[in-house]
Amino acid sequence: MWAQRNIGWARAALLFGVCGAASCHLLDLGDWANYVFPIPFGLLAAWLSVGSVAPGIALVVLDAVVWQAAYHLATRFGAEGPTVQRVAALYLAGLVGGLGVSLATALCQRRAPAIRGTGIVALAGAVCGLPFAWWVISGNQAPIPDWAFSTLCFTIWQAAVGACLVCVAQPARLAGVSSQDRR
Repeated sequence: MWAQRNIGWARAALLFGVCGAASCHLLDLGDWANYVFPIPFGLLAAWLSVGSVAPGIALVVLDAVVWQAAYHLATRFGAEGPTVQRVAALYLAGLVGGLGVSLATALCQRRAPAIRGTGIVALAGAVCGLPFAWWVISGNQAPIPDWAFSTLCFTIWQAAVGACLVCVAQPARLAGVSSQDRR
């Protein structure tokens, strides 16, 4: 089988965290960064949760579209304005990202999304979108260099959302039902 379905949430968090940290180096690509940045997350999500190549490719594309929506929401409403507006915008961008990747994964798995699971991934995205607000608001007053702050923010978001996504995509395994019990 193409998908790696027997991975635990801790391993998924580690893989997605490394993916988030590595993806930050793609931000140096200039104009191409917005288009290339979401691809590693999409590839890892497809590898861990989708059963074949064609839906996996669709998931990478859908995750890239979700990234564009969340990114434009964050930059449009989170770059300027009062602090509360900026925090809310980045919280909302994280929510859109988490909700979007959860729905995209369910669509590519050809199943109806569970409301609880979708909500968990969306909430993880929203809460983990808050470090981005600190990064944007602190500007050049941040306690660590800008590249380290962005790497930290993307690592946190991708690790949390990716781990939740993998757990939601594998509900039977997480409920203690083995593949032999399902037969």
